[in-house]
Amino acid sequence: MTDTPDIPVHLVGRARSGGLVVPRITPVTRTGVALFGNVVEQMQRECLHGRTCQVCGRPFGQRAVLFARGSDLPYQCTAEPATCPPCAAYSVRACPMLAGRRDRHRAGQHPALAGFPASADQLLRMGAPAEAWYAVWVTGYDVVTHPAQPDTAAALWRRIPPLRIRPLPAAA
Repeated sequence: MTDTPDIPVHLVGRARSGGLVVPRITPVTRTGVALFGNVVEQMQRECLHGRTCQVCGRPFGQRAVLFARGSDLPYQCTAEPATCPPCAAYSVRACPMLAGRRDRHRAGQHPALAGFPASADQLLRMGAPAEAWYAVWVTGYDVVTHPAQPDTAAALWRRIPPLRIRPLPAAA
């Protein structure tokens, strides 16, 4: 896809890379290269605990959207922090994994990370087939340690049943 999706008004002032908004949890190198697909762990935890959107950083209202991989569904949790509904709709159009435009994960680390060790999660995914993604609409969640990913914070929706779970790619 060569066209970039329209950017929601509330995201106009955020940093961009390749025409895409750089989410709050995405690391950026000193030279300004956004490392899409990677996460600043501290930001991930702050968004989960503070109930703020992983893209815009604002507190979300009465509803939020969690993006979960198929392998997350049996656990009823995801390490992805929630997004506000407008950022969820944008993310489904902008992110190649959520939009279903990529069928595999990157085979190696981003070139800007040369010399830095990959996380256990990154090593597991390198070159692996992409999993199916789901938009999980919630009114709340509990922050827990992900049962399948020790030392990883996650949003658990078991106690607060979701409003709906929708397979992607689809309009969030």
